[in-house]
Amino acid sequence: MTAHETAPPAPAAAQEQPAVSSSISTQPPQMSGPAPLPTGTPLSYRLVLTSDWHPGTGTGRPGDVDQLVNRDLDGLPYLPAKTVTGVWRDACEIVARTLDGDGDGDGDGDGDGDGDGPWQGWVRFAFGSQPALSGSPTTTRGTGRDAAGAADGKAPSPPASTAPPVAAAVSIRAARYCDGVRAALAGDPFVREAVTFVKPGVRVDRDTGRATPGMLRFSEQARVGSVLHGTFELTGTASPGGLASAAPLDENARRCVTALLLAGSRLVEQIGGKRRRGNGRCTLELPSIIDPTPWWDWLETASPPRPPAVDAAPPAATPTPTPTPWPHPTPVPGWEIARLRITLDDPLLAGGRQLGNQVMGRDHIPGSTLLPGALRRLGPAGQAALLAGHLVVTDATVDVAGERGLPVPRTFGAVKTEPGRIINRANTDARTLETRKIDGYVATTRPLRQVKPTLSVHTHNSVNDTMQRPTTDEGGGVYTYRALATKRPLVAEIRVRAGLLPAGWAEDLSGSWVLGRSRKDDYGRATVSAAPVSPPAPRARLVDARRIVVWLVSDMILLDERLRASSDPELLREALTRELRLPATALKHVGSADGRRSHTFAVTRTESWHTRWCRPRPTLLGLAAGSIVTYDITAGDSSDGTTPRLDPTLVAELETGGLGERRGEGLGQLCIAAVPGPSGGVEDGPEVITRFADTQESTEKALAARMEPHEAATGAAPGTTMPVSVPGRSDTRTRNIGTAGTDDLSADDIALIAALRTEAWRAEIARRAVKVASDPDGLRRVFGDGVDKVPPSQLAQLRDILPRLADRAATESLVDRLVDPSRRRSWPDGVGRQLKALLTRPGQVWEALGWVGPAGPTAGGQTHEAPHAATIAANLRTELWQEAVQTLVLTCLTAHRRNREAK
Repeated sequence: MTAHETAPPAPAAAQEQPAVSSSISTQPPQMSGPAPLPTGTPLSYRLVLTSDWHPGTGTGRPGDVDQLVNRDLDGLPYLPAKTVTGVWRDACEIVARTLDGDGDGDGDGDGDGDGDGPWQGWVRFAFGSQPALSGSPTTTRGTGRDAAGAADGKAPSPPASTAPPVAAAVSIRAARYCDGVRAALAGDPFVREAVTFVKPGVRVDRDTGRATPGMLRFSEQARVGSVLHGTFELTGTASPGGLASAAPLDENARRCVTALLLAGSRLVEQIGGKRRRGNGRCTLELPSIIDPTPWWDWLETASPPRPPAVDAAPPAATPTPTPTPWPHPTPVPGWEIARLRITLDDPLLAGGRQLGNQVMGRDHIPGSTLLPGALRRLGPAGQAALLAGHLVVTDATVDVAGERGLPVPRTFGAVKTEPGRIINRANTDARTLETRKIDGYVATTRPLRQVKPTLSVHTHNSVNDTMQRPTTDEGGGVYTYRALATKRPLVAEIRVRAGLLPAGWAEDLSGSWVLGRSRKDDYGRATVSAAPVSPPAPRARLVDARRIVVWLVSDMILLDERLRASSDPELLREALTRELRLPATALKHVGSADGRRSHTFAVTRTESWHTRWCRPRPTLLGLAAGSIVTYDITAGDSSDGTTPRLDPTLVAELETGGLGERRGEGLGQLCIAAVPGPSGGVEDGPEVITRFADTQESTEKALAARMEPHEAATGAAPGTTMPVSVPGRSDTRTRNIGTAGTDDLSADDIALIAALRTEAWRAEIARRAVKVASDPDGLRRVFGDGVDKVPPSQLAQLRDILPRLADRAATESLVDRLVDPSRRRSWPDGVGRQLKALLTRPGQVWEALGWVGPAGPTAGGQTHEAPHAATIAANLRTELWQEAVQTLVLTCLTAHRRNREAK
């Protein structure tokens, strides 16, 4: 991959936590000048591509294309935000070095490159620091100029790792086709496939100047004339993503950032792969700034202040804010719950782990990722509730059958020899079956519905400024993100003790959120809608429970007697006994018997990153989500032999508040179900635990055959599983939006669609010409019967006639002379008449190609009846008639020559 992008990922354990506390230096008086861009408002930018462009992925299709372009969920090429950010930053660095007075960007004229110039500081402020690179945060990347400065007697700047990283104050999003173009292309798959084409290339040997054997390659290219639209935003804080400690940008800061971005946009001339070999020529436009002239005048005379500085003092030096007092002396019994429905606008990267250069994101949104955004919206009262242990933010999992999906119990398994069959090994004798673990989420009711969220893989790179390509030096190279990209809603809950937050607090949670890692560019945008829901009522039947099944619906961290996180299942039994107020020996672990597995544990590691400290948190071992354990409730060591009873209120409290450590982040969530045991008891709890045994049972099939309303609305087929479709394929290709007009399209967009339609016709002409030439009957339809009797030298004279097709009279005269029967070796009459008709009659070539009808074909070869299709097709047939004749005749001549050589 050769796209110019930003720095590689931070450690994989990075989680969304309170950001680095920033201490803003005393600001000078406000400078006069043009009105700067506002903060907190998405602003548009345009990229006009004036050549073919290649936003590479670094991957290919074996045996077909070696280099593929990056495509969005609609299957259209686009420029990732990291690519735009990297190129724009490079341009701003050139501007900063120039404005600071010399080529090294330090502004002192000594050429040492220590990066002390004010404009270079504003580059770092706007785009963020690069702590992975050596040298000062302001030094030019990959040049080693700090060492040169030390050789001149100046002290080198401290390594970047000694200072806290500076977060970017500008968020730039991906550049894509506008909505009108996307709608028009989605309604016309025939034209959409012409957005890209395959370009051959070779590697030239430096010594011989010839093509290197075995180095033929094919690269996919997006077409010239594309106009891409994106947004950027001044976040309004010196440390975006943080809490209230981040300071807002004043007018001075906004004016300096605006001037830098505007000047840098004028220096963006190439983007994407092979941009130094003609690809990716472009112009970057900022429609928000109508007249840039005042900015050029201001830059000539401006003396910018230093950018706001991040305080490098240890976090302990920051005074701890006093928690907000409670609205009540003690919380009111009970909980208030807000249910969040989250729709992802971009892929989301959260949690997960790092394997080499791959960051493997989770298939859900951890509560720790949602927590900072929730606290910003809930204010000091929410932060105080969290500190007191009275606020819980659960993980956001995919919607399954209209409810929040829960992790598949680890007692479930897919039968290897019977595709589609799933069993619950806790309720089924599985001794004769080979099973494998299944992933995803299930609903709590029957029939079994399992959803595995869609994950997308994206490859990025960091370009070394000296080498101008990705390298492994100084934190660079190629890296891959696996992000959550499901189009299904995700559901989470925020639970708080009743009375601690003001009335209507759930309404404040709705809106646009930015979550997870790399959220300033390609990832993390989501739309959240929140609504209050009633807390679950205690289940009175649990009083008579004699056997319980505990289902961990999130990871759980428990501490042993030495306060160390442990994965010992005995700690779970002890914690349950304590929270349910049962005698110490009342819960007895149930072992496996008769081929049924009553328990299945898995160990997980919880890793996270403390943003304020810029350090990883300790790795904590715990029990993984989906673990199942079964207990019998017995008299234990009770002196009177009485079997204790569960308190339904305590069970409801435990299921709502969680168990173990870090419950506010959604860890420790569980579900308790009652099942009959040897001594009797009741059945109560999720049906997927208490009743489900095997998808092959007749009861399950009968239940699955009933289509439920939410399934009918989504078009999901009834059955035991509900797979998630791949985004951007079946849905976008079947949308009937071909009636989109041109009212919302600019002149450039209309010209682009017209050019794409023309290229689509050219590609279809070539495809049909090859099909005709490969068929012996097709050759006779083109040249007529008896073409084998015509000498090859005579047929070759057609190549001289083809360039003159525009002059109809001259063409007829040349053809008559060529097939003149008075010549010594005349052509057969059928061949002469057929060729004359083909070269002079406009409709003959379309009949020969099998392309007869009022409109052009779709990609599948069928007629596409779009609005005005007949008029468009007639115009294109007139425009491309000469090209169609030339393509068909030349292709058939080549095939005819090869057939003669084969004989």
